[in-house]
Amino acid sequence: MPPPAPPTELVPSERAVVLLSCVLSALGSGLLVATHALWPDLRSRARRLLLFLSLADFLSAVSYFYGVLQDFAGPSWDCVLQGAVSTFANTSSFFWTVAIALYLYLSIVRTARGPRAGHLLWAFHIVSWGVPLAITVAAVSLKKIGYDASDVSVGWCWIDLDAEDRVLWMLLTGKLWELLAYVTLPVLYLLIRKHINRAKLTLVLALATLLAAFGSSFQYGYNVAAINSPSELMREFYNETYYDRTADYLSDFSLTLLWSVSVSMFPFGGLIGSLMVGILVNKLGRKGTLLLNNVFSIVPAILMGSSAVAKSFEMIILSRLLVGICAGLSSSVVPMYLGELAPKNLRGALGVVPQLFITFGILVAQIFGLRSLLATKEGWPILLGVTGIPAALQLLLLPFFPESPRYLLVQKKDPAAAKNALRRLRGWDDVDAEIEEIQQEDEAERAAGFISVVKLFRMRALRWQVISIIVLMAGQQLSGVNAIYYYADQIYLSAGVNTNDVQYVTAGTGTVNVVITFLAVFVVELLGRRVLLLLGFSICFTACCVLTAALVLQDTISWMPYLSITCVIAYVIGHALGPSPIPALLITEVFLQSSRSSAFMVGGSVHWLSNFTVGLVFPFIQVGLGAYSFIIFAIICLLTTIYTFLVVPETKAKTFMEINQIFAKMNKVSEVHPNKEELKDLPPSTLEQ
Repeated sequence: MPPPAPPTELVPSERAVVLLSCVLSALGSGLLVATHALWPDLRSRARRLLLFLSLADFLSAVSYFYGVLQDFAGPSWDCVLQGAVSTFANTSSFFWTVAIALYLYLSIVRTARGPRAGHLLWAFHIVSWGVPLAITVAAVSLKKIGYDASDVSVGWCWIDLDAEDRVLWMLLTGKLWELLAYVTLPVLYLLIRKHINRAKLTLVLALATLLAAFGSSFQYGYNVAAINSPSELMREFYNETYYDRTADYLSDFSLTLLWSVSVSMFPFGGLIGSLMVGILVNKLGRKGTLLLNNVFSIVPAILMGSSAVAKSFEMIILSRLLVGICAGLSSSVVPMYLGELAPKNLRGALGVVPQLFITFGILVAQIFGLRSLLATKEGWPILLGVTGIPAALQLLLLPFFPESPRYLLVQKKDPAAAKNALRRLRGWDDVDAEIEEIQQEDEAERAAGFISVVKLFRMRALRWQVISIIVLMAGQQLSGVNAIYYYADQIYLSAGVNTNDVQYVTAGTGTVNVVITFLAVFVVELLGRRVLLLLGFSICFTACCVLTAALVLQDTISWMPYLSITCVIAYVIGHALGPSPIPALLITEVFLQSSRSSAFMVGGSVHWLSNFTVGLVFPFIQVGLGAYSFIIFAIICLLTTIYTFLVVPETKAKTFMEINQIFAKMNKVSEVHPNKEELKDLPPSTLEQ
């Protein structure tokens, strides 16, 4: 057996500091115990938990005090005892610390249900005393506790340094539970802090969010992807239909032209839908527009589903236009509706939900579009017609949910209806503070009236808001997200993925998109909008740069195709974190009621024009530049990142009026009447109306 390691030299000043620390710790623990014993009125469940933590800390202080005074030089019996006591006490202290934080979380955040104090206290005792005791007994029995001779443990008796698995036992006897405490406490603190004075996600609000997003946003994503898988089968249908009519087949040019029209009708319809937003939401309301929008989903679903039976490809082209209008309306109206329903602390999370359902729609279309499911000669009409089911569900159920309280108060001038809607959404009767905040917008609305798109561009008070939305919406689409999906299949094939398996890999990429967007729902209120935009565009920029190099070198270096796949996945993750969900959310937040609908018209138009441009131009860019085409997208991502860093402010947890005041300073508009900043540059005739 090797000789014991020489003892670590302990100078008198170090010994004095450690002893003083032990005395103060014991004194503090003793005072807490004495307070609990002497003043029964101060005894509460939370203080009782603190008492047990104090006992563990007192035991730890006594153990260390003895260890430092004894100054062990070898693995004597009292060294093992001191090491065992300090191990048990320290580990128990970590557990009781987490137990107190967990109890406070349950008491504050889950106050409606409340923790069952008796059962919970017994569970804390079993875990916080039992687990440390079991670990300590195991360590002593297996002779893992002994002379330490290092600076790791104050008393130099802890885990025997000669043990081969000493690192494992150091983790089990303290460090692992210490790390657990350091991770758990900030998380519980953030959850408690977020909950205090915050509105909750009520059942009515949650169901309204899910129904609006599933019935409308889902259509957008589903119809983007549904036509991709059966494209060859649909081309054959076009050719056969034409042959049945004329006894001749379409030329290659004519067939390509017909198919291009079929595909491009969707973004063209989206542009038309975005231009209809302002008129419809102000005439019919947010909920009313969503109900009307179902017509643009159900009718084309019937047409597409029966097109094969009717032998009419014209029905498909018309349906793509109509369902594009549905997508154009939903991409603007759903974020607007949910942004006005949500309290400010949930506005970010609920604002990301539409994008979550867009990605979910893409994934469902990719799964249904597998050749083993509906991408067949008989199944493709069903694949296209499925889009009507969510719309029918929304048409049946959405009438039972509230209209936007802001629309009811500001535009319908119905305070009673607005209060009733807010009470249903918030789950309590006292909504006066929120009504007052909405009335500040109402004052601006009464003076300004409806701010049209033309006024939007003329008003200095809205200059940076408009520029920011245009930049972010253009950056969202021109950053190459559609090109990445277009190029993905070729990348997978070059990496050796079997042709028949590419469809499954593509569905896997869609799953990643859904998962990351789902994550964004939870982190948008924690990290903020600005951080997610910067992080997302930065990841996309890096992915495009590396992907360019990988595509250039993929024929010379064997592992480059795998790097290309990594870049595709990284790009999807980055875009799903910020560029995809945040811009539409910001339109709701940075514009007041009087200009919000026009702002969505501008943002939607930029979105669909950019989408159409990428779809039209990218094939030519690909032919001309090849792998270097992604450099263009990298530059756009970089420029958007720089703009976001320099201009876009954080809007997390701020009211619409507070955000408006931030932009008022950026626009260098007087803040004499901050609640009427949008009125500063209106012509006198407008104010007199």
